[in-house]
Amino acid sequence: MSSLRTQSEQALAAMLLLGAMTLSVASAGSLTIVNPNFSAVAVQCSSGWAYESYMGGNCESVGPQQDFNSEVGIGWRFATGTYESYGSGITNANTSFNPPPFTGLPFSQAAIVQGSGAVRAAIAQKITGFLPGQVYKLTFYLGSRYADGCCDGNQTVLATLDGKPIGFWKLVSFTPFTLRTAVFRGGSGLSHILEFSGQSEGDHTAFFSDVGIETVAGQE
Repeated sequence: MSSLRTQSEQALAAMLLLGAMTLSVASAGSLTIVNPNFSAVAVQCSSGWAYESYMGGNCESVGPQQDFNSEVGIGWRFATGTYESYGSGITNANTSFNPPPFTGLPFSQAAIVQGSGAVRAAIAQKITGFLPGQVYKLTFYLGSRYADGCCDGNQTVLATLDGKPIGFWKLVSFTPFTLRTAVFRGGSGLSHILEFSGQSEGDHTAFFSDVGIETVAGQE
């Protein structure tokens, strides 16, 4: 009987240890971002890229357009551009938008940020699960347009949380996709809006994908 009790106690202790380890991993893990690599919704236009639709624009518009905001599972909110150009959207690899090479990267589609301002060149998502005062690290791949002249990649991208800057990156044409990071502290409340926006007005384009936010262990 004593042996059976010992075995039961050992089994219970093991279960409690496993539970504690699981809780630790969960509390030190990543926040859930819907569609972090922008591949949940396929680009329908034959061009392989599209802006967010403006006043009913479609793939036959001057600049191909698609209503990403109405798609189930898109996760992000895309700012609307203008009829002809500039704004936000999604591209596949190897399109006429000249994104950086996707080879060897953990995504097959990327977001487009062209022009400036929250009205036209911004992409945002409301994220829940933040702990007030906890330190977090934002990670994502960012690159610029592989072109120069009239249409280039000389764009500056700003990342904000509830409108407060947490990082900015100034790019030049032909910048390959590079893993970028920004460390910030969570504010009050469990939900916050993460937004990426362009800061350079005109035909200046950046691309980003594979967005993640994780807690920084031991930083509270």
